[in-house]
Order: sequence, then structure tokens, then C-alpha cells
Amino acid sequence: MSQIKPLSAEFEKIVVGGRQSFFWSHAAGRLLKPYHYHPEYEIIYFPEGSGRRLVGTSIANFRVGDLVLIGPNVPHVWMSAPDCTRCETIVVQFLPDFLGSGFFDRPEMLAVRELLQLSLRGVVFSAAVRRDVIARLENFDALNETDRLLSLLSVLVRMSRDAAAHPLASGLPRTRLSRGHEQRIDKVFQHLNKHLTEPISQGQLARSIGMSPATFSRLFKRTAGKCFMAVVNEMRIGEACRRLAEGDQTIAEIAFGCGYETLSHFNRQFRRFTKTTPRQYRRRATGAADAGDHLQPGTRRHGTQMTAYVSRKSNSI
Repeated sequence: MSQIKPLSAEFEKIVVGGRQSFFWSHAAGRLLKPYHYHPEYEIIYFPEGSGRRLVGTSIANFRVGDLVLIGPNVPHVWMSAPDCTRCETIVVQFLPDFLGSGFFDRPEMLAVRELLQLSLRGVVFSAAVRRDVIARLENFDALNETDRLLSLLSVLVRMSRDAAAHPLASGLPRTRLSRGHEQRIDKVFQHLNKHLTEPISQGQLARSIGMSPATFSRLFKRTAGKCFMAVVNEMRIGEACRRLAEGDQTIAEIAFGCGYETLSHFNRQFRRFTKTTPRQYRRRATGAADAGDHLQPGTRRHGTQMTAYVSRKSNSI
């Protein structure tokens, strides 16, 4: 591949080159772009990196191999994990009419049109389709403009034939935010990503962005589709899942390290969001026996907080 360019911090305005009908980039570095939306469809693939992604009302972890299709004006952000210092991305962005008005209304494009409609909720794909699509995306910088356009069409057709493709979000995006509210919500998510394992006060966070707690609560729910503490718990359980799958900490260490005061509360929240127990999740994720946990439900942590995120500036795309 050709040399990878550093990631750009400017993302809202997408500029397409004179000899291209769509934008694409292969970049590496820190994730810097804020919570945002744009009128283009977006395909994004991560050859390297890990963290959390927010797409519409969906909040989930991402890792190497993550491939997502996002529809126009769907608010989204990728936030690197505090222990992730480098992310690599391949991004393709195109307007609905980039091939001319009505192109996707042609009968041959029926499956692609249905996929693009589904992308308003964000779409993820099966492993087999990911492998095929990723191979084509990684070959983009070896192609000329014409072949790259044909390859993009083949990517969309391949994605549209994935019977296992499914949406990320349970519903359509909320009403578009004003620029000021968008910036406030971005600050909230960046704060959560950086301080997720620490005690979090909704009232203090609201005041820090110049809003009353009641106004903040209404804005956040309208944006995320769920209340503030539900999102905090969802993000904490997502971090717990990552640690269960990738590390050898005990379940108690993970519970306390993800911001929970008691193991019983952690277990209830974990089952609520994953429909399984932490021990069962680890066994399925690793195929190994649990590392063991010697604290009983109701045990509280004492003294300083146990394993926590490294304090580091949060970055996003």
C-alpha cells in the first residue's frame, strides 16, 4: 500500500477531489473528530484500533476488523480506548446521488437500495462478507479512479447480499441537533469516555456544559434515545465485556474497575444488558475457564479505586 496519511481533525465538510465522485481515505493516528453527522453515506473499516462507537442510538465497542455502513445525517463518533494510542481507518463517503439522480431506484439496484435504507440505523455485517469487503477496501489505493468506482459498486452489491447483516440501532436517529447542542453532547461523551470508571454526577456534568440538570436530561434522552444513567451503564458494561474477553482480571476487579461499587449491582446490570452472566460471557469469549472471583455479591471496594482507565486525553472520529 502507499504511505498512510495522518488523520485529519476536520470532518464535517467533506471535500471530494476533482477527478472523483466520492471521498475515500486511508489514515492512521489519533482519533480526533467529534460527535457529528454529514449528508453522505459512510463505510468505515478499522484495520487497527479499539474503543467505543456511537451510531445513532447504538453504543458498542469496536476493535480491529470493525466494519460499519452509516446512512446520511446519522450522528456518530468513534472514541479510542484510553489504552489505544493508534487507530487506522479506511473511510468511504458518498452522497445519495453521487452516481446521478435515481441511480439506486433502478430495478437492478433494489437490494442495494434496501441496504442503504437500513443504513439509517447503522449496519454491521457477517464475518464472510467483512473479509470480502475488507479485501476490496484495502486495495483501493492501488486502483485508478475508474476502477475504484467500480470496486465501490461491487462493495455495495456484496454488502447488500449479506443475509446476516443487521442494524445497530433499534430506531431511526433523533431530530438533528443545533451546532451548540451538538458540541455539548460531544463534550459529554468525551467526558464519559475519559472518566467512565470514576463516580459520575449527572448534575455536575450538566452544569459543566452550562445547562440545568432538567434541560440536560431532556436533551440527552432526545439525542441518545435513553436516559443518561442507562447510557453510563451501557458503556461500563461494554468496557467490562472488553476486559472479560481480553484480560485476566477477576470478575470483582473488573466490576470495581469499571465504576461499580458492589459486585451484586454489577452482576445485575451485566445480565440486564447482555442476557448472561460475566462468567458465562468470559467462557464464551475466551473458551477458557474463569480466572476466579473471591468476593461475594454485596462486597464493596475499600480504599482507592481498583483497576481504572489510564488518565489520557480522549480522542474520537
